[in-house]
Amino acid sequence: MANTNVKRVKTSDLELKDRLVAIQRVTKVTKGGRHFRFAAIVVVGDENGVVGYGLGKANEVTAAIAKGVEDAKKNLVKIPVINTTIPHEQETKFGGSRVFMKPAAPGTGVKAGGAMRAVFESAGIQNVLAKSKGSSNPHNLVKATVAALTEMRDAYTVAGLRGIPMSKVFNGSEDNDMAKYRITQIKSKNGESKRQKANLLSLGIHRMHQTVEIEKNPITEGQLAKVRHLVEVEEI
Repeated sequence: MANTNVKRVKTSDLELKDRLVAIQRVTKVTKGGRHFRFAAIVVVGDENGVVGYGLGKANEVTAAIAKGVEDAKKNLVKIPVINTTIPHEQETKFGGSRVFMKPAAPGTGVKAGGAMRAVFESAGIQNVLAKSKGSSNPHNLVKATVAALTEMRDAYTVAGLRGIPMSKVFNGSEDNDMAKYRITQIKSKNGESKRQKANLLSLGIHRMHQTVEIEKNPITEGQLAKVRHLVEVEEI
């Protein structure tokens, strides 16, 4: 969790649920015989954008889990959750594990493995597509998943960091009213190729002398370049 953009969260007034990701038995052989200890990695979260992980070690399983929960509560971070999914695609590597995740439509569910699933569910992410590559070590997978989530930024964060309004984040313009084109078909499309006819339809033009107003953007400009000889264009 070395990301400088990590938002730390205190445990006060939070109802946290813990999930056990993995527990390992460690054997130490000495002159007096074998000594067993247990290491547990635990994920906690409020299922509303707050999540953390911790590692606990003890001679008993229950004690190791309890220590893991307490350690996880010290490492809580806030992550962006938008409409029960993540803001954008993200790929992150930790150790030998690499994780990839991208947003999913409502109803998709959590398509992820055990270690990653525990993190998503604890954070309140209900729809996501995720894949892990490389090492299947649960410690590395949990750390890589949390690192990927903390590296994500929503539109409000981007606007704040850049010092620009939200309209410019989405539209590339500080004004709510984007530049537009007024397009009128002035020549017949008879004899033109199917692609040029399709471009006219995509611009919303279906007949001669029809006028439409569309937003000015790179896609629109690309379509206009192919049918410029058939239309009259005015920027408004």
